Amino acid sequence: MSKKTVIFNVGGTTFEISKDSFNAYPNSILYKLVNKSSSSSSFSSRFTSNKSSTQTICLDHNPFAFSVILDYIRYKRLCVPKDVAREIVELQLREFGLGDDINLLIQDKNASIIEDALPSYEQALNEFSASDGVTLRDAATLAVLRRIDTLISDVILPYLKRHAKRGHHQITFYLTPNNIITKNITTELEHINDPHEWIRLSTDSSSVEKDDSLENDLTDLQFLLQKRDTLRDLIISKSDVKECTVNKVEISYRIESEFGLFSSKSCDIVQIFVIIV
Repeated sequence: MSKKTVIFNVGGTTFEISKDSFNAYPNSILYKLVNKSSSSSSFSSRFTSNKSSTQTICLDHNPFAFSVILDYIRYKRLCVPKDVAREIVELQLREFGLGDDINLLIQDKNASIIEDALPSYEQALNEFSASDGVTLRDAATLAVLRRIDTLISDVILPYLKRHAKRGHHQITFYLTPNNIITKNITTELEHINDPHEWIRLSTDSSSVEKDDSLENDLTDLQFLLQKRDTLRDLIISKSDVKECTVNKVEISYRIESEFGLFSSKSCDIVQIFVIIV
């Protein structure tokens, strides 16, 4: 981890942020903790700092509200999601010595005080300064690469090696939510008679498990649909195959209700076509 960043462990949830972000709040408790200044005795039992080479500050607080505090420090805007209690956020602001800041915001009628939506992802990336060490864009990119790399290393590469040993020159992968199986699909897919594998995504996109919840899988599936080019490039890089294309394919499938009645639904899945040699 960069020496220019600090990790907060809040109720078991970790957050990483640039140390320089706190320079605008020199009188706050968080600034003192980040700079390893001694805090008052009233806080000593609740705020502890790990003295190891990796600076980790442990806080006994609500992590959801604390994430709002960190976003306020980053963007100078107080944005509270609907599922976070505003009262808890205000209490933390005052406890961390940011009470004066929130009072000034409330008095400023033109200020963006408390909103129901956080800044957009692109806005967050664009507003984070590259001089802060590990940028938010870098962190997001690394997270994307790690998730896709795990899927390729643990699932796709073993399948590729198995089919290569069988003498297959090409293979098609279909990445679907885990409650959709071949017999449910009514759409005629390309290459369905060629060598192919079905990868059923669980809530963790790096594994293949049984789960009855489709909603839990859509996040990972949409994630891969949005990162098709990255997925393609990493497959080629890690496997040295001749060619790889990643497409979004819409399929229709049947579902059976608890009363034995069938209905049809549709969703997008990921199709990966690989030419091995």
